[in-house]
Amino acid sequence: MHKVPDHHSEKARLRRELRQSRTGIDEQQRAVLDAAINRHLLEYARAARLSDIAVYLSFDGEPDLTPAMNELDEYGITLALPVVREVSGRNTLVFRQWTRNCKLRPNRYGILEPFDTTEIPLLRFDVILMPLVGWDRRGSRLGMGGSYYDRALQPFTRMPRPMRMGVGYESQESADIPVDPWDIRMHAMLTEKGWFTCDL
Repeated sequence: MHKVPDHHSEKARLRRELRQSRTGIDEQQRAVLDAAINRHLLEYARAARLSDIAVYLSFDGEPDLTPAMNELDEYGITLALPVVREVSGRNTLVFRQWTRNCKLRPNRYGILEPFDTTEIPLLRFDVILMPLVGWDRRGSRLGMGGSYYDRALQPFTRMPRPMRMGVGYESQESADIPVDPWDIRMHAMLTEKGWFTCDL
C-alpha cells in the first residue's frame, strides 16, 4: 500500500521555532511592523475595491489588524471573523460579521469571537486574510496545527475566489514549508513590505 508522506514532526519543529521567533519581537519593533501591515492592507483594500473581507483577531504574537479593521468598518466594508463551530466529529470554521461595536466572547482557545451576528458564506468574500506561523514564496502556509482553515477552504482549492491571503512578518518566511496533501495554498501574502501573489 502506498503511504502518503506525513510531515507532522517536521512541521511541529518548524512551528516551535517560528512561534518563538514571532513572540520574541520586541514591543517597539512590533508596533512598527504592524503599522506597516495595516497601511498596506488599507491600500490594497482601496485599490482592489474590496467589499467583503474575512479578517482575524491577533493571537500568540500574530500581526494586529485592528487599526485597519476599524477603518474598513468605518468605510462600510463588510468584515467577518472566524468562529469555531463545535459539532460532533471535527469542529469546523465559519465566519460571522464583525463591527467595532459587536459583542465578543472567547472560544475554547481563548480567541475572541462574535456570537450573535450574521454568518457570512465563504463565497461572498473577496479576500480571506489568514493568520499563520510560517510561509514560503510558493504559497505554502504553516498554521497552528488545527487545520481549521484547510478544512473550511478545501471545497474552494482550485477557485480564485475567495482570494486566500496570508498575513505575517517577513521574519516568518521559510525557504520551504513542508506540505501535506490536505494543506491549502495561499494565493497571496501580506507582510510589512507589502503584498505579492504567490507562485502556486
